[in-house]
Amino acid sequence: MRIRSYILLLLMPLSIAASALPDKDKGDAKNKKYDYVMKVDRSAMAVVDGNVVVSLQLTAIQDVPMTQSVIIAPELADDSITLRKAEFPLIFINSRNQQIYFERELKNDFPDALALRKKNGEDLHITYLRSIKYEPWMDNAVLRVKKLSCACKDFKDRGEEILATFKKEEPVIELYPVYLLPPADKSVKVREEKGSAYLCFRVNKWDILPDYLNNPAELQKIHNSVNVVKNDSNVSIRKMVIEGYASPEGSNSHNIMLSEKRTEALQLYLERTGKVKGIRLEASGKGENWDGFVKYLKSHDAVPQHDKLLSIATSSAEPDVKERRMRTEAAEGYQYVLKNVFPELRCTNYNVIYTVRPFTVDESEVVFETRPINLNLNEIYKLADKYAQDEQKYYSIIRKAYLLYPQDSYINLTMAYLSIKKGEADQAAEYLAKVKDCPEKTLNEGIVAYLKGNFDEAIRLTELAKSQGLAEASQQLIEFGKIKKAKK
Repeated sequence: MRIRSYILLLLMPLSIAASALPDKDKGDAKNKKYDYVMKVDRSAMAVVDGNVVVSLQLTAIQDVPMTQSVIIAPELADDSITLRKAEFPLIFINSRNQQIYFERELKNDFPDALALRKKNGEDLHITYLRSIKYEPWMDNAVLRVKKLSCACKDFKDRGEEILATFKKEEPVIELYPVYLLPPADKSVKVREEKGSAYLCFRVNKWDILPDYLNNPAELQKIHNSVNVVKNDSNVSIRKMVIEGYASPEGSNSHNIMLSEKRTEALQLYLERTGKVKGIRLEASGKGENWDGFVKYLKSHDAVPQHDKLLSIATSSAEPDVKERRMRTEAAEGYQYVLKNVFPELRCTNYNVIYTVRPFTVDESEVVFETRPINLNLNEIYKLADKYAQDEQKYYSIIRKAYLLYPQDSYINLTMAYLSIKKGEADQAAEYLAKVKDCPEKTLNEGIVAYLKGNFDEAIRLTELAKSQGLAEASQQLIEFGKIKKAKK
């Protein structure tokens, strides 16, 4: 995929830009109340598959008064007879109070804005990457960075002044980010419908009472999960696995017996009522739910005596020893979890395991809207390819695939590619961190480095991708070579 890219130079920083001030005047500028000192450290712009991406690295030097914000507005403008312009999302440089105000009052009005707090006495380094839709007139436009105001609520009425003006400098180069299609997957698609039910039993009893306490709702949860799969004509159910757990109070041997008896009782109940007719059941009691207890503690550090409880729960001691130590060494914490946590650990986990048939592209479109988990990545990519010319639809499909398979290397590589197109270099880097090593990952990392202003690292990574045999890397090095030549 080709991307036209332009290197930008600062042409006309005005008196309020730090780079335009003599060194002896910079200290005085920091103390000015209404001017604002902004230094442009680096700038770049690229046209990426129909989007104009602007990359700026700025330094805010002057402090912001308590009741004020400084709003920076990048824009592309054609000052010829047509007087056209396109605005990029705003940059809010806020005092502490104004940062709070922005989060409470303005965030919904400016969802794409970059809002940062400027601490007094410290320079604020700003990395700005945003994109807008490309239009042909922009080929003759210049990029301007304006200050809209230093006001509070009425910033729209405060006027504006230009901080800096940029223009395109030759050479025009192209960028070559890449992604990979997942290979054809002919393996059987095995899927699972999981859930947990919290059935209520009388003390030391295990018979299922359908109308007891909250049991009607909990039994219905199990029935609903089974029906979701049973009513899907595209699948075949292999089996249903039921695993029962007890909480860690009382003796371990007694709790093992209870979990086994109660799980067996649930299996018999489901078979007797016909809710799982034709489905092979596997039921087992798992005893005390220490794994669930540890998982809860790791995500809830407000539990009284949390660290002591977690240390005991993760120790190698026998279950009865751990339970006794919690009662004696962390009495307050134990009483808390006994009341608030242990009831959640007395659960029955169930898992309906099934297989799914293959789908055509047209069938995939329907399944994607109803049961997208029944598609494999290859089927989703074929569906996305149907909308290759519809950027919004294509991105929507790939984004949903990422939510389904967030750790998959192929989908993360594609998400990185799309993020580069949108000028989201930081986001692209996060996706690439989850991609297995390959030449395509290396090249995209090089392009991210270029967008962030690290040209030497961009060259190094692109040369590495070339050595790994990637043709697009060779093309990219030719383009980067034009920049090297222009800098001499």
